[in-house]
Amino acid sequence: MPTYEYKCLDCSDVFETVHGVNESVDNCPRCGGKVRRLFHPVGIIFKGSGFYKTDSRASDNGKGKAGAGKTGGEGERAEEKASVGGEDGSGT
Repeated sequence: MPTYEYKCLDCSDVFETVHGVNESVDNCPRCGGKVRRLFHPVGIIFKGSGFYKTDSRASDNGKGKAGAGKTGGEGERAEEKASVGGEDGSGT
């Protein structure tokens, strides 16, 4: 069963209680006033591939996203031209 934290709107008392997900607390155990459930942010750290910090970062050569995620880059394209049209790229 999960633990929930509540705050009384009348006496400002903060207390925790354990109950099911579909249940709720309506009254403060100290003064009987109305209560409101408190929510707290959860700290999440994303690690590994598939997250923005590791996959969408600009490349080291300063060219931005154009070359990101590709191996070889400019050198690979030059090799393709040379193999298709000869070393000078003229096609003969």
